[in-house]
Amino acid sequence: MAIHVIQSQRIDVLLDSMLRVVNQQSDDPFAVLQTRHFVVPSPAMEVWLTQKIAEKKGISANTQFHHRIRAFQWSSYQWVLNTQKELEQVREANIPRIIIKWRAFQALRKTILPDENPLKSGHALYSIVQRIYDSADRLENGPEKQLKKQSMLYWVCEQVSRLFTHYMDYRGYCARNCPPQQCQCASNWLEAWGKDIALDVEQMIYTPKDENGQEIPVSDFIKLQARELETWQRWLWQHIFQDDYNKILEIEQLYWDRIENPETRAHALKQLPSEVVVFTLIELPPNQLDFLRRLGQHIDIYIFHFNPSQEYWADSVDPDWKARYDLGVQERFIRKYEKSQGKLPTDAEIQAFFQAFQLNFNAEDRESRHPLLTRFGKQARDHFSLLSKLSSGEEGLWADAFVDEYPDHLLAKIQSDILYLVEPEQHAYLLKPDDDSVQIHVCHSSLRQLEVLREQITHWLAQGTEEHPRYPHDVLVLSPNLKDIEPAIRSVFAPPPRERETGQHRLHKDMVYLPIQIAGVSRLDVSHAWRAVLGRIQWVCGRFSIEDFADWLYLSATQQRYGLDFVQVERIVQLLANAGFKRGLDQAHLQQSLIDDDQDYRFSFKYALDRLALGVAVPSHQMFGETLSYAKVQSSDFALINTLIQIYQDFDARRTWFNAHEQGQRTPVKVWLEHLNRDLNEFRTAGVESLKTVAELIDKQLRMLTLADYHDQDDPYANQELVALSLPLPYILEELQNSLDAQLDQAEPTGQITFSQIGQIRPIPYKLVVMLNLDTGKFPSRNPHVPFDLMSMLKPQLGDRSRLDDDQGAFLDALLLAQDNVWLFYNGFDVDDGEARDPSTSLQELIQHISYICASSEPDADIDPMIDINGLKVAEHIQQLYHVHPMQPFDPLGFTEIRTPRFQDQWFTVAQQLRTAQSERQSWINMAYQFVSSDDNLCVLKADEWIRDMTFPARLFLKSVGVSSVRYQDMPAAQEPLILNKLEQYQVRDFLLQQDQKVEAKLISDLLPVGKTLQATWISSQQEQELLHERLLKLEKNLTSTTQRSWHYETDLILNITVPEDLHADYWLSMQSASASERRRAQVWLEYLLWLAYINDDTRSTQLERIVIFSNKTLSYKGVTSTQARQYLAYWLNAWRYGQQHPLVLPAELLLKKDWQWVESEQGQMQIAELDKLLEEWNKSFESSKPLTTDESNQRHQDWQFILQDQDADQALTKSCAEFAYHLYAPIQQYLEWVK
Repeated sequence: MAIHVIQSQRIDVLLDSMLRVVNQQSDDPFAVLQTRHFVVPSPAMEVWLTQKIAEKKGISANTQFHHRIRAFQWSSYQWVLNTQKELEQVREANIPRIIIKWRAFQALRKTILPDENPLKSGHALYSIVQRIYDSADRLENGPEKQLKKQSMLYWVCEQVSRLFTHYMDYRGYCARNCPPQQCQCASNWLEAWGKDIALDVEQMIYTPKDENGQEIPVSDFIKLQARELETWQRWLWQHIFQDDYNKILEIEQLYWDRIENPETRAHALKQLPSEVVVFTLIELPPNQLDFLRRLGQHIDIYIFHFNPSQEYWADSVDPDWKARYDLGVQERFIRKYEKSQGKLPTDAEIQAFFQAFQLNFNAEDRESRHPLLTRFGKQARDHFSLLSKLSSGEEGLWADAFVDEYPDHLLAKIQSDILYLVEPEQHAYLLKPDDDSVQIHVCHSSLRQLEVLREQITHWLAQGTEEHPRYPHDVLVLSPNLKDIEPAIRSVFAPPPRERETGQHRLHKDMVYLPIQIAGVSRLDVSHAWRAVLGRIQWVCGRFSIEDFADWLYLSATQQRYGLDFVQVERIVQLLANAGFKRGLDQAHLQQSLIDDDQDYRFSFKYALDRLALGVAVPSHQMFGETLSYAKVQSSDFALINTLIQIYQDFDARRTWFNAHEQGQRTPVKVWLEHLNRDLNEFRTAGVESLKTVAELIDKQLRMLTLADYHDQDDPYANQELVALSLPLPYILEELQNSLDAQLDQAEPTGQITFSQIGQIRPIPYKLVVMLNLDTGKFPSRNPHVPFDLMSMLKPQLGDRSRLDDDQGAFLDALLLAQDNVWLFYNGFDVDDGEARDPSTSLQELIQHISYICASSEPDADIDPMIDINGLKVAEHIQQLYHVHPMQPFDPLGFTEIRTPRFQDQWFTVAQQLRTAQSERQSWINMAYQFVSSDDNLCVLKADEWIRDMTFPARLFLKSVGVSSVRYQDMPAAQEPLILNKLEQYQVRDFLLQQDQKVEAKLISDLLPVGKTLQATWISSQQEQELLHERLLKLEKNLTSTTQRSWHYETDLILNITVPEDLHADYWLSMQSASASERRRAQVWLEYLLWLAYINDDTRSTQLERIVIFSNKTLSYKGVTSTQARQYLAYWLNAWRYGQQHPLVLPAELLLKKDWQWVESEQGQMQIAELDKLLEEWNKSFESSKPLTTDESNQRHQDWQFILQDQDADQALTKSCAEFAYHLYAPIQQYLEWVK
């Protein structure tokens, strides 16, 4: 029984050694049935080890993995202390971090209830409580102030939970085997705090040194800050957590008593596995190593340690520190010599002194050895230093399994030098021209890095051979900011489109699909499903606009929960928008954001839902009680309206959850978790299985609370407050979200190209390791350390962890564990100014090391010769490592670099076009669009649609090419109207126009604005309506009834037109509530032509009159024969056919702005004489009553901008005018009359 250490610089060698150990033959025939126990540093290593064991043995079964030594330690406590009472004691003692957080919150909550800090300045907690009060001192509102203090307290407790969990690992152990209750070790803070003994902070505080090795005095402010931190943390520990920690110590003592007592030892050891394998280490708190050493006296423990060097390097130091220290030694000698001798020493005397100093003053302790290892491997050095205590062999086997098998390339040279701790020799390594083991890719942005990476991985995979195949799972891509670039990863490495395209339109012909997996990031379906659950809780606390509701309704999980599909969701949103829903759930919800005098609660979700529900029974536009029925409810909408009622009830039931704490309600955490659990079960019952992860997190927190509840009830002296702990629901949701985000720490290798946060998948070998975003400021991470951390302020101890050391250690592991290639990416240029930017310090040091060891054409030069590569200066002798990429993937220069492989994908096509482009860009419409007719060559047109297309031909062309133009005004309004816009005013007047008698304002309550303008709008609309009727009476004619007719205009064209019911009528009179704009004049003209052509009677057609009463004018068309009408229609249909294949730039709003004069050109065509004035209107750059982007007569209209983006807009207009304008618009000017 012993603790054995087997170390190697190769993980695969450690794996083989481990398999030989676990496969040793045993005399016990039942040994094969025993569970093998493995302690691994992360889930990533568990997955990798399981796969490799299965590959080697054919199966991986009967294994149990423990993540980190601490997890195995607590498992072994439960195995040995296995009576019911003892098991409960173990579970009670193992306190999760979140329970520490909640206990601290419950203990300190009473201190923030008064308006002023209730503690005296001498109290230990005064400084931290005062900080909480200071955070809210600028708020005047009492409830807001209290909520701010509560939020700040919760944040403080989050930091406390992190700190105390860390302290229990690194500052709660005895390093010198002191007698019980008499420990004086600097690493045992917690025992001193338990006795209320203050730490000697001023003696323990970390004192930095300058470049000469002289101590820099620590400011009094830092000392005061350290004393305050120590004081309030000691108080919290002693009064809140010391009893819990004593239980941990009691469990530990009981455990060892059971194992080391001769009477109970045999039974206890039967409960433990006969051997335990610890496979690689990332963290090694000394107390956990002591646990393994002590347990190793009773069972076999095998530690398979990844050690980058076979030499003894536990005493190696940072080369930068060593250089500064040596310089300080020499400077002190010079000052001392000058003082004693009165002159400066010679160079020979300085060198002689320094050599003597090196020999006599512990030179080995100050040796830097290999600079990369000692610079980046501080964490690994501490682990090796701790493990080296076992190297004597007295406690077990110490075996070296280092392998000297390296290929001949630069990456292997670096790994080999680290293995043997070879001091770098300047310019001694000859870099082969084809050596691509280390590549440095310089880009402009993270997106560009990913685009380059995709191409390079494709090329790398293609270089695999039958003897040395390469697979996607051989590639690991690391990034310091994985979450930030996750959307870009999913975009660049998106799966190919479905093969729904045909022929030449298939996109996948130029695409290679690379399977990827983003490890440690919650899946999109989980995030979206969780959003669907939270939507019913959170949206009611905001504006709850129709946009918010639609976003929530379109989530897949929402649709599954309510049994909807995409088409039904679109119909629901349309119904709600048409019924008047703009924002707010109902009256009670709107009251929270309106003043007391405002009692208008229209346009809420409930308002629209009431209208729809009434429309089921009363499908007409009328009032029933206080509700205006919605007239356009269809029978197929009944089920959807019922679903909306259910949705409203679900929102209503949860409306107070999110802000219940603001109303003074205190709800226990357990109740909130049960509510959330029920909500999750609703969705999971409906088939949303992606919520399983969230359900497991909620169940875990419920178990922790239940366990705390159970033990507190069992202990008569326990504080019952934690059982009834009440927290605002946002805090609970934040905890759950943090747990979901913490899956970054659960990164696992996949069978695909794996993307991971740097440092999460280690130490695992890959053939190709890629590191992205090695930029200054991004790597190593600059995230601030945990606030209030005393460990960062006081002197460090052997084995301590820091974020900087973790990042640098991960960088070193990536270099050492890459088997074939390492690619290093960074943004070397600023996107805005194009200036060169330096990479991260870690990458700079690696580049400097490579430049130092690689052979140079000028080895004796003080400064290496530099060369410029596309604006980046690099050392000439290592230029082959660099691949400097252009900013855009379609830059032609990117395809001329032979060393950087590129593929003939869509970017290659663009680059080719750029290289062969003429001085002017070609329009995207550079040929006639192929008009596709129906199979039977019969075209059916709705006349009203055709008229709208012809009066604004941009609409016609976009429809023909399959482009939909989305306008802002077409989007559902998310704000109730305070003043009606032009369209809304028209809707009100048009409604009144359709009524035969006067109506009440309630009948158009869905259109009228809110607030004080409602009555004014209603009165003005009625007055305008009366004016229209007065003008109608002056004409002494009646409005004409119309009907729909199908007209077989040509053999291949049928027109569905609107004409008077009485075909023998002498006039066609209609009334519109809109103004007589240029476009509407053209529309009435086309209606007039269709009417005359349809009746086809020249004898009476000249007497037929088309009259329209507009809101501002009355127009009339008269005097055209049916034959002329057919001729004019032929011109319009000819233009219609042309407009489907070419842009027809003839907007009616422009051509009818004034009565243009027509002249005959030299070619015999009739043209507008004032063409310059027409172009002036077309190019007008100032806005009048409406934006230019919506002005159909201006080239800045969004549709014209899109269609004519690469054309000369003036030329397009001139060409269309020359070919079509006279025949289309001159007759309108000729026959238009204004009726006075």
